[in-house]
Amino acid sequence: MSVLLVGPNRPMSLGGGRIALWRPLPSASHSGPTAGGLAGIPDLQGWWDASTPAGTLDATDTPLVSWDAEARSVADRSGQGAPLLRYATAPASAPCRPVARVAGLLGGIGAMVSTPRTWSPALDPDIGWQTDAVQLGAGTGWTCLLVWSRPNWKQGIAPDTADSVLLSVTDRPILSVQGRGGSGELVLFPGSTHAVLGQTLSRRHTHSVLLRHTPERGVDAWLDGRPVGAALPCSLAPAEAPPLLLLHAGTPHGAAQCWLHEAAVWSRSLSDGEASAVGTYVQRWPTGPRKGVSILVNGQSNAINYALNDGAALLLAKGLAWHLGAIAYNAVARIGATGYTMAAGHGLYAALGSYPGDFLHDPGDGSPPSGWGLGADGQALGQVLAALPPEDLADIRAILWPWNETDSLRAYGEKATFSAAAMRFLGLLRGMLGDTGGAVPLVWWNAIPYGSTDGIQMHREVAGALAAMPLANVVIGNPQTSDSNPRGATWDPHDGIFTGGDPAHRDSTDNQRFARLAAPVVARRLLASGFHDSLDTIPASLPNRGGPRIVHVYRQSADTLLLTIAHDAGTDLRVPLQAQVGLGFAVMDGGSIAAPGPIRHGIACNRIDATHLLLRLDGALNSPSDRCRLYYPYGAMPIGRGNCITDDFASVAKPPGWDIAEGLGTSWREDFPLAATDVGIVLSDLPD
Repeated sequence: MSVLLVGPNRPMSLGGGRIALWRPLPSASHSGPTAGGLAGIPDLQGWWDASTPAGTLDATDTPLVSWDAEARSVADRSGQGAPLLRYATAPASAPCRPVARVAGLLGGIGAMVSTPRTWSPALDPDIGWQTDAVQLGAGTGWTCLLVWSRPNWKQGIAPDTADSVLLSVTDRPILSVQGRGGSGELVLFPGSTHAVLGQTLSRRHTHSVLLRHTPERGVDAWLDGRPVGAALPCSLAPAEAPPLLLLHAGTPHGAAQCWLHEAAVWSRSLSDGEASAVGTYVQRWPTGPRKGVSILVNGQSNAINYALNDGAALLLAKGLAWHLGAIAYNAVARIGATGYTMAAGHGLYAALGSYPGDFLHDPGDGSPPSGWGLGADGQALGQVLAALPPEDLADIRAILWPWNETDSLRAYGEKATFSAAAMRFLGLLRGMLGDTGGAVPLVWWNAIPYGSTDGIQMHREVAGALAAMPLANVVIGNPQTSDSNPRGATWDPHDGIFTGGDPAHRDSTDNQRFARLAAPVVARRLLASGFHDSLDTIPASLPNRGGPRIVHVYRQSADTLLLTIAHDAGTDLRVPLQAQVGLGFAVMDGGSIAAPGPIRHGIACNRIDATHLLLRLDGALNSPSDRCRLYYPYGAMPIGRGNCITDDFASVAKPPGWDIAEGLGTSWREDFPLAATDVGIVLSDLPD
């Protein structure tokens, strides 16, 4: 016999001054799990595995073939024909669905609901699982396995401090984990005779528990394959009436709000060898503390549309969680009279026109931006962050600026001031987050097609230059945004032509597309900045920069250019709709942004091969090649949805488990657009 410890020099207490002792049980001759999983251990009463869609059943008891389809039950793999059924104390409206990549590349099942001001995913507070095929009790031997994930504290109910009951029978909790305000203890038989199973569990976690009951001995317990309790008292009746509930207390709003991964029940006490084999098998689940990824959205009216009206910020956060294996995601985006993170029309500094606000205050005394303080909008943003719980503040892993409209009206001569002001405000923002090392990246976009020509070109140059500075930790999540429509425009998908709309604001469809396209690019930056959860690598074959880019322009003749394209994750080029007439391409024939020369526009564009485009201009260039620059696009020139050169990434084969469209829906299967030019590309008289 030896003393069972729950921490360094800390024996497990059983109450009444008793401590838990541990001794191994005699091993039996039963074989362990084989390639068939748990099927190699006899006397399975039920085995339910939701790691893939095929483990779940629809209303006709047919296995599902895709994620996010509605499921009625979880299939029984034991051969006993006892599926795990959805349980609720009241009529439930939220359907249960298998969800991809809840734990590493493996999925889980649960019922997601839409609840304002909660972390995503928010799970239904009244839906768990039940089986009538299993009977537990103090008078018989049995063994029970449960693998689950908790994405957050309980949400959407009052009080949200309640414990999460993981197993129960006839309203009697068997196993629970403490909620908000507790120390996170995993408790066996909560109540006067409860036992704490070995360690505290974090706010977000994935774990496996194996409980083995032997009559006249009690319960032995393993957490993530490690022994955490021996000969613990069993407070069940000799034979409890079914059902056995998983992830539900059997009371109103009693759901644990956890993902179900896997469960199994045997009608006897497993041997030590068998318990060890089960512990080895469940190592396929990445257990332990889990993380959430939150985005702070800052900007003006386009940011408001992006985050609050179009749901794009939460969509981006969801894509980040998918790429990084994070179990929860969120967006901090507020508007209002006092504390807010976004303000319509307000510039970064030195308010323009009729908009009086500013995020960074220019005192007007000629002092450099490095010493400027927060403006009224910046102070309001600080109020939002100060009001967040510390644990939520620590979850903010990226700052998002879907923002350039007012600042693109500035003069090109403000470039140095604007660049310094952006870095100053970014530093102050990071300070509010407690990020002294600049580990929280700024996610910007290449300017939308709105503003003065020199102002928007200034903005593109500044964003591109800061993104090229490693210590700045700035990433351009969307290197092309001109391939979008004005908000409210009428658009013909057959020819790509739009009419009307509000040119200062982007369309809802495009904002959501921007979010999906930015997800792999931003996820890589978060990974490089030290953040990941259950996945710590992203395959090299997924996008790195967010699409192809122009790397060389050969002046083949006075009005014909050969463009060389470097691919990101695609392998070929597509020239759709208005791209065929060269829409978006422009060449400045001498001059500079401050003093532009004549502008020649594209009139035809053809694919030559997988990495070359032939562009014809509307007139001959007169200046030497080294004084001519190609832009895509120039200034506020709109390209419009569907009219941009793209790669073929949507049709490129993905590594196993890394096709995001299989997990999050076909809208995520998209080609990536040709990147906009931060600065014009100088023409060459030599081929590449």
